[in-house]
Amino acid sequence: MRTFLRVAGFLRPYWWLFLLTFAGNVLLGSIGAVTMAVIEPVLGTLFGTSTAAATTTGAAASLKERVFSLLFGWLVAPSPAATLVHLAWFIVGLFVAKNIIKYASGQLNVRLSEWVIRDMRQLVFERLLKLPVSFFNRSKAGELIALVTSEVTTMHSALMPFVVTLVRAPVEIVLLLALLIAISPLLTLVALSTSVGTLLLIRTARHYLRRYSQRMQHAAAQYTSTLQEGVAGIRIVKAFGSERRLVSRFASDLERYVRSAVKLSAVSDLVPAIGETLAIAALAVVLVVGGHQVFNGTLRGADLMTFLFALFAIMAPVASLVGVPGQVQRGIVAAERVFAIVDSADRLSDGTAECPPLVRHIRFEHVHFSYDEQRAVLEDITLELPRGKTVALVGLSGSGKSTIADLLVRFYDPQHGRILYDGTDIRTFRLESYRRRFGVVAQDTMLFNDTVAANIALAKPDASAEEIERVARLAHAHEFIMQLPQGYDTLVGDRGVQLSGGQRQRIAIARALLADPDVLIFDEATSALDSESELLVQQAIGEVLRDRTALVIAHRLSTVRDADVIYVLDRGRIIEQGTHAALLAREGMYATLYALQTEGVRL
Repeated sequence: MRTFLRVAGFLRPYWWLFLLTFAGNVLLGSIGAVTMAVIEPVLGTLFGTSTAAATTTGAAASLKERVFSLLFGWLVAPSPAATLVHLAWFIVGLFVAKNIIKYASGQLNVRLSEWVIRDMRQLVFERLLKLPVSFFNRSKAGELIALVTSEVTTMHSALMPFVVTLVRAPVEIVLLLALLIAISPLLTLVALSTSVGTLLLIRTARHYLRRYSQRMQHAAAQYTSTLQEGVAGIRIVKAFGSERRLVSRFASDLERYVRSAVKLSAVSDLVPAIGETLAIAALAVVLVVGGHQVFNGTLRGADLMTFLFALFAIMAPVASLVGVPGQVQRGIVAAERVFAIVDSADRLSDGTAECPPLVRHIRFEHVHFSYDEQRAVLEDITLELPRGKTVALVGLSGSGKSTIADLLVRFYDPQHGRILYDGTDIRTFRLESYRRRFGVVAQDTMLFNDTVAANIALAKPDASAEEIERVARLAHAHEFIMQLPQGYDTLVGDRGVQLSGGQRQRIAIARALLADPDVLIFDEATSALDSESELLVQQAIGEVLRDRTALVIAHRLSTVRDADVIYVLDRGRIIEQGTHAALLAREGMYATLYALQTEGVRL
């Protein structure tokens, strides 16, 4: 119930629209009941009978007379023919009103539905972006995509039946039930005898509906993940001839989904089928018992026909209510998965202070870090990044260089030690304020499927064309951009596939410069480039590093010779530090790596 109420909370901003929808569905339910009730005066007029002609007595008969007189007494004319004409016009007007309200209510339902599902997706995406990098490291991208798309849609299905079925159907059932009782309490009791069995059936089915819903939605997340990985890694899939294996894996995921979906459908479809069968059995009993009452003169034939029509009519809203538990269970299961992300405590603590411009330095003090709190990635790291200086990190793969950069921009927090920004622990700053002080150029440059200008202006969307061109020139990107079909308005394609690796890196450098960060971080910015592209990017980096604070991570030691200080890492520890010349003179690990690389060996 708590989960359902949380889902219903999305209606709060649109309470006025919900009230209109609620009123429309109440009116539709009421009109549906009146449509059945009008059968009685029509049959009574046609067959020349009246309420007084029946021998029914008691409170029920008196109540029935008062209700029907209130509803249809004003339509009675001196002659049956005139009364019939009045009833005909009333029925036409009733159905015109019904369809007008139905159309208006449907439009309101659609708006309410789409606005709510939009808010759900917006909230989930917003919360996802606030989760730390560690969460995404252990999550599958496909499952997260499924969460925002299919899971939110399924979650939404827990809410909208409440707006439509759980409003309209009960109103119609109550009014039709009142009509049945007014005509014959005995026949109504016979008709309701099947409700106990139906309720027991629903209660039993709920357990299975929940179980199969969970399995089906987990399987859906799995095949979405496989699909996403196959499309994103299509080059690798084709290069290694893995199409058949990936297709087999996708087919296996789909098979699990289909099995769960079939089982869920078997249970959810069985409930209304059995319920309807029980209802028809009750209807047959009503027909026999009611027929005997007509033969005995205790019930008019018109009343029995009205009762049967109303009983048929009540089956539709009852059947829709019986089908709601399955739909709601699927929505609740999806909602629990969605709220698990929304409520996730797996996020970095956010400080309250605004981060000022860097004045002196950033300092790591005895920092220890592990991704899983078991295997140490960094041990006792102490280093300093002075303002206006270039600091380089070198070492073999897996030595912890990129982890230091991740800690610097607070993608993670160290388990021990601290990082000081001008003497202040970085955890005291607001994350957004602190990260604005950095510009990052990574090895795997991520460009969005937008224009060149929009990608450069990512950190400053309101940047002018002159500002964008200025940083593009600094990054040695302006020349090749102007050669593109639409210049700065050229679409770069998904992940920037329309550009070469070197061009993407220079766009990334321009993007990092536009926000005018205090510190620039180059994380293996040239390691994946060919020699010509590397030279162009190195020229661009050399231009932008003048009088700037920078952290440069590199495999190619030739790219860090001009750094003010170089830290050499090995297995998560700093084993050497100094300038390029000093480290060569020391003839330690740095000198060995440099000698191997200058001889043509790449580590």
